[in-house]
Amino acid sequence: MRVAVVLGAGQGIGRATALHLHAKGHVTILSARSENTLKEVVEEAGGQNIHACAGDITSPAFRTELTAYAERRFGRIDVLVNNAPGPAPGSFDSIEAADVTSAMEQKLVPYLDLIKSVAPVMVRNEFGRIINIVGNIGKEPAPSMFLSGLVNAAVSNACKYLAGQYARHNVTVNCVHPGTIRTQRYDRAVEHLSRTGGLTRSAAQDRLHRTIPMARPGTAEEVAALIGFLASEEASYLTGQQISVDGGQLACV
Repeated sequence: MRVAVVLGAGQGIGRATALHLHAKGHVTILSARSENTLKEVVEEAGGQNIHACAGDITSPAFRTELTAYAERRFGRIDVLVNNAPGPAPGSFDSIEAADVTSAMEQKLVPYLDLIKSVAPVMVRNEFGRIINIVGNIGKEPAPSMFLSGLVNAAVSNACKYLAGQYARHNVTVNCVHPGTIRTQRYDRAVEHLSRTGGLTRSAAQDRLHRTIPMARPGTAEEVAALIGFLASEEASYLTGQQISVDGGQLACV
């Protein structure tokens, strides 16, 4: 039975991914800050072969604890789904050098540190799937999102490098770039646009949807389905890729 570690598993894409992998037969280890939220996911999955490990992924000590727990209990880690939020919005002129450091420590550093921890286990077992949830903004900049674009681009570039390093060991490294996905973050974006633009909620949604060829937001389950494929043995010849799940929003990028 394959063992998967999923970060940010308490809500949104992380939660949908954890439930999807568990339904596909993976022993699934969930990580998020809220223990109560993780317990809800465990209960929803039925409680068998699914385990919660609550903590702050920006803490080096917790990252060590998480991977050590998985290896100690199961003797292997087959799938790592890196999933962490990006930094707060802000323009280039509004940020300080310390903000750049903080942004990197929030997402880039945890991703790379966890990859460094699990990769030797995967190489030893000659099987591994490392999947990084990144975001389209790393491909195409957006107003007032300078730090998010910077961090996401760095994650993507690092993963291209690592894909080449681990390919010969049947360890793949890929990036998934969600576009506009109906999660709590989507709801906050709609509320912000409605408030700042003087729009009704429906009008704010329509404005967001006009940028998407499919004219709708995606679902967390649609992103999880791609992650599930990338985690499978069927995806054995797919590595170093940057795949957007965005309804065609960045079709030409």
